[in-house]
Amino acid sequence: MGVSLTIRGWWEKGGLLGGGELKGDKQKNNVDRKGGSGMRNAVNIGVWVLVVSLLMGVAVVGVACGGDEESTTTTEEQGTTETTGGDGETAATVSEEPFYAGKTIKILVGHAAGGGYDTYARMISQVMEKYLPGSTIIVKNVTGAGGIICANTLYNDTEPDGLTFGTFNSALPLGQVTGTEGVQYDLTKMSWLGSPATKVYSGVLSVDAPISTWEEFVEYEDELIFSSSGASSQATIVPNVIAQMFEKDNVIVPLGYDTPEGLMSMRRGETNGRFGSWDSMLQFVQDGYAEPFIFVGAKAPEGYDDVPLLKDVVEDEDWRPVSDALTAVNQVARPYVAPPGVPEDRLKVLRDAFEKTVKDPEFIELGEQLQRPVDYVSAEEAAAVMESVMGMADDKVQILKDASSAE
Repeated sequence: MGVSLTIRGWWEKGGLLGGGELKGDKQKNNVDRKGGSGMRNAVNIGVWVLVVSLLMGVAVVGVACGGDEESTTTTEEQGTTETTGGDGETAATVSEEPFYAGKTIKILVGHAAGGGYDTYARMISQVMEKYLPGSTIIVKNVTGAGGIICANTLYNDTEPDGLTFGTFNSALPLGQVTGTEGVQYDLTKMSWLGSPATKVYSGVLSVDAPISTWEEFVEYEDELIFSSSGASSQATIVPNVIAQMFEKDNVIVPLGYDTPEGLMSMRRGETNGRFGSWDSMLQFVQDGYAEPFIFVGAKAPEGYDDVPLLKDVVEDEDWRPVSDALTAVNQVARPYVAPPGVPEDRLKVLRDAFEKTVKDPEFIELGEQLQRPVDYVSAEEAAAVMESVMGMADDKVQILKDASSAE
């Protein structure tokens, strides 16, 4: 601005033509009476053009290079703003829209609608959108083989773009370590998000079953039928392991029953019992249709201290590591993973959003309303459990493999 004022003052005092102000008679006396006025007019026009050009040039230079003032350039296409200080350094402020804005995220669930795994997934989809602004989260049930099909899909057939993650039976690490038919995944290579809960696992018997307690179970010799969803499900592995532990050949485990269907089969009298997460059994028990007879976990649920824990009834030390493994997988009661190879920046966003979701008061309140306990397990903790199960000694794996009837 200072430069343009100087030029203006210089022009008003005569500028290139000199002679001070050109006014009145003095102006006339300075004009050549033999046609010089035409030349003077031409010169004046030329001077105007030159001065205007100079003024424009100075203005541009003043903005581009002026003193200590900052200049700001915004590039809308890239969504970034650059601020340049007087020392020439540039600070970039990223205003780019988050990756998940406008995206649809899918949660794959390895079990049918209405069960525990499905319920937690729908709780997560309801709350997690607030931590991934602009996203839409949908739940898709990919059922079959006790969750193996879902795990295989996530591992082999899902783009690692951070737009799909899923959940499946917590016993799948046992299926992997025992080499269950159909397993085509490696849980140690998945992109772990964590778990919204730990759990106590339970065995329940129909109130119409011929027995009702653990002691009666051990002594009973006639056929007992416990429903299950698939070969790698805990509902298959746990009763088979227990039958082997206590040398019982009367335990039958038919497949093809997800939790809701399995519970209904008990009411119809087709089956005698079911093994499952206690939060999935609790309402059925409270409604008077069944009673627990064994728990697999660190401690019994409140109010059921008279029901034994598996770890307390195992007497043969050869079975101790197997009992410990069955307890360990319950630490990751509702596993959540994305495919291997999700970019680190997107995986971090997903993990952060998952943690905030599970710790959100709205999520916790939903869990209370639906009788689904909430106990956050981090991605690192979940991955460590997977490593510990996969690291079982070969002889213990063989025990587990034989007991679970895996090929």
